[in-house]
Amino acid sequence: MTTTVPSASQWGSPNAKKRALLVHGMNSSSHTFHRVASTLAAKGYLVIAPNLLGHASRMPGSDFRIQTLADDLLPYFEAAEYDIVIGHSMGGAVVLSLLKYLPKTRPISVVVVDCAVELTAEQQREKISSNIGDNMNRTVEDYMSLNPLWTREDAIWRVLGIQIGRATNPLDHMDDNVPWSWLHLISDKPATTTLTVLAADPRKVEAIAHSKDVRIVIVPNASHWIQYEFPEVVVEEALRSIEGQ
Repeated sequence: MTTTVPSASQWGSPNAKKRALLVHGMNSSSHTFHRVASTLAAKGYLVIAPNLLGHASRMPGSDFRIQTLADDLLPYFEAAEYDIVIGHSMGGAVVLSLLKYLPKTRPISVVVVDCAVELTAEQQREKISSNIGDNMNRTVEDYMSLNPLWTREDAIWRVLGIQIGRATNPLDHMDDNVPWSWLHLISDKPATTTLTVLAADPRKVEAIAHSKDVRIVIVPNASHWIQYEFPEVVVEEALRSIEGQ
């Protein structure tokens, strides 16, 4: 039986024995991971980066819950087994929602990159504001000026991710996910899975600071876009728990 999977970008050889799944965030696309994906492919991984519902010209349904985005990715797990799963920002919440579906008998490295695990109502409103307005109209040159560690390719993919997505994504996803709270999902992590959370600001991980089964890594001098600025850190942390397996 053939399993149909949603649209995605792919790096590496289809014959690779190791696989990684990378999940982008809000108003972004699969190519937000182009640097991480290229590095993993060079290390022998087949890397798959899906485009979430409502992003990269994918039509959404009427349900914008994080769990719905996660369930939409289940065909990937039916079609193959993954050694590494990485999610950025909202994609991190999607990955946490996938923990309950991961195999319980094999090691998997899960990395969540700068995801807001818990937000108050006020913080949700602020996040909506930061994802609309000026952000929707910035040019490649604007992003390069604001983010000196970005390459031109990073800025191009950022602008393209916004333009081929839906302008109402921030409002839709925030309205359908109240409260914005994913801390409880950590308990779904299988014992054989390792969970690492990368953050630019220690305040973003305060809610999970005392979680026993989570490795927290603060990335100095990074912004929200750690995968652009320090892709080597994302790859290093992803490989840390599975090297030598």
